[in-house]
Amino acid sequence: MSRENRIRCNNIDYRKGFVEVESGVHVGCITLETWNVKMDLDISNLDLSDEAIPEDSVTGNTEIEMSVTEAEQLIQLLQNAIDLVRKGNV
Repeated sequence: MSRENRIRCNNIDYRKGFVEVESGVHVGCITLETWNVKMDLDISNLDLSDEAIPEDSVTGNTEIEMSVTEAEQLIQLLQNAIDLVRKGNV
């Protein structure tokens, strides 16, 4: 899998991992996939390619297919959450 479509989430040790976004896996859908990794795996400078992530370090994986409308709703919900955090309300 390409590194360009992954985001490293390394803020809370027991909830760290990667988010991956793909299109074209299923016709008309956007695939959102999350990968949780073990707390002791240092991902701060880890290459995000599949080969760099030890298979036994993955503790969870979820994949969901969204329509374009659902993906747009996700974007709006994310923007709303970003606005709240930036304002210091959360």
